[in-house]
Amino acid sequence: MSDHYNQPELAALYDDENVWDASSDFYRDLALRSGAKTLLDLGCGTGLLTRGIVEAIDGSGVGIDPATPMLEVARRKTRGERVEWLEGDARSVRLDREFDLIIMTGNAFQAFLTEADQVALFRTAAAHLAPGGRFAFESRNPAKQEWREWVPGPASFRVQETVAYGPVEIWNDARMNADRILDVEEHYRILGSGKSLRSDFRLRFSSPEEIWDAMMPAGLAVEHCYGDYDCQPFTPAAREIVIVARLIA
Repeated sequence: MSDHYNQPELAALYDDENVWDASSDFYRDLALRSGAKTLLDLGCGTGLLTRGIVEAIDGSGVGIDPATPMLEVARRKTRGERVEWLEGDARSVRLDREFDLIIMTGNAFQAFLTEADQVALFRTAAAHLAPGGRFAFESRNPAKQEWREWVPGPASFRVQETVAYGPVEIWNDARMNADRILDVEEHYRILGSGKSLRSDFRLRFSSPEEIWDAMMPAGLAVEHCYGDYDCQPFTPAAREIVIVARLIA
């Protein structure tokens, strides 16, 4: 098993694969609409979205991630944005601070594999929300069975141009378990050197109802549930479950 995010060589590739996109627009626009001036990004990775939101709102932020190599990239790429980068586990971190907006993006929520893990995450969010604040995150809709695309062959194979290594071949293999935990192997081959790298990770595909149930012990309620980043209401056919939550009054 190889942890993707704790491999410096793969952390260096992360921003080449994960560029600013429609999901980034959604979270930035949410911050602007809500008048947020403080941001907490749980699972911030290399910090592209964290920095972009902080710059857009002319505010400040904290990015938390458990992977040192990802945070090292985030620090290198910071250009004057008022962001503090901290290593920590979103299930247990406590900063004794409150934030107008808390986010968890990139489907990082799916890395919390048990209901207890999810409840712990939601308790962290609740503990850091300022009055009137919001916690926004997303998870893939299990009804769409997106994992069927993550198999060896044309469906998952791609060649990614990267700043660090030039062209890199990438493909996936995935196996779904009976408990809706997906075991994923992501393979990389740097074409210039022929070097191969591998990333292993597990993802839980939770139903909307399971997510809502896990939010309740933390005192969180769903304010909006969207089916994509265009703010259309969630339907069973939606690809994503995008939730904006608030503290129960």
